[in-house]
Amino acid sequence: MRALVTGANGFLGQSVVAALLAQGHTVRALVRPATAVEKIGWPAAVEIVRGDLRSARELAPAFADVDVLVHLAAAVTGGDDAMFASTVSGTERLLTAMAGTACRRIVLASSFAVYDWSAIHGTLDENSPITSGTKLYGRDGYAIAKSWQERITRRFAAQHGWDLTVLRPGFIWGRDHGYLGALGQQIGRLHFVVGPFTHLPLTHVDNCADLFARAAADPRAIGQTLNVVDGPGARIWGYLGEYMRGSGEGGFRLPVPYTVAFGMVRLAFATILKRNEKLPSVLVPCRFEARMKPLRYTNRRAQELLGWRPPLDYAECLRRTYGAKQGT
Repeated sequence: MRALVTGANGFLGQSVVAALLAQGHTVRALVRPATAVEKIGWPAAVEIVRGDLRSARELAPAFADVDVLVHLAAAVTGGDDAMFASTVSGTERLLTAMAGTACRRIVLASSFAVYDWSAIHGTLDENSPITSGTKLYGRDGYAIAKSWQERITRRFAAQHGWDLTVLRPGFIWGRDHGYLGALGQQIGRLHFVVGPFTHLPLTHVDNCADLFARAAADPRAIGQTLNVVDGPGARIWGYLGEYMRGSGEGGFRLPVPYTVAFGMVRLAFATILKRNEKLPSVLVPCRFEARMKPLRYTNRRAQELLGWRPPLDYAECLRRTYGAKQGT
């Protein structure tokens, strides 16, 4: 199988390329023209194609002899308009180019950000509601862009009869990416840990990449939407402690009950802050919920459909994240 991987030089993309190669597939990596690929250290087997999703001119040739598009590219920084333009408009250009080729299979990297956290209680799974309508525009720019990206990809797939798999990872972590937005609020050396016993929807980057590679090759994944988490998830208090020790960052943890913190945010937002949605996410109730609401998580559907189990346990994930780098 030949896979075209967008966002191949990103945090998840590099691991997906490695996982595809490890499972015996051929990889073509789509990177921007200015990307210094020699710093990545890919083996010679990886075919490099340069192109920019902001321009449609170079995109169609990248699909030559490709069996599956693994679409990971998305903006994670910048202003709301810039993220939307890069993620959504870029996806439209990419899929428009694909429509003129023989490729008929897509694996899309969506996100837990598309879910309507305010409407979910108990367990978040693939049947949980996603944010839609005017409610979506109360979310941050990343959530809006990822929601539209998934919506547009589904529309293209239905229009052209493509085989689509949507994977929605939780918090992807790994080396140099240990700190997560769900860990609370840090002020100086003090970490306010909201809901310290809450479980995190974690997936280590190498486990996440393994499922992407499997889903790209397994016909049982066609037409499916799968959440990507490694299991029930570590509790915030313990995970933050591991991060502080592993990163060498000092400080102190102060537990704050979720109900107390969320109640204060809702009250302040409705009164003092006058429902100003330009505020930081931690001060906007629906965004606060999307980062910190205590729920349960499961990878049951990936287990049942694909027989998938995360190849790395939590201890090995910690070692790969905070231990000595291989070869040093």
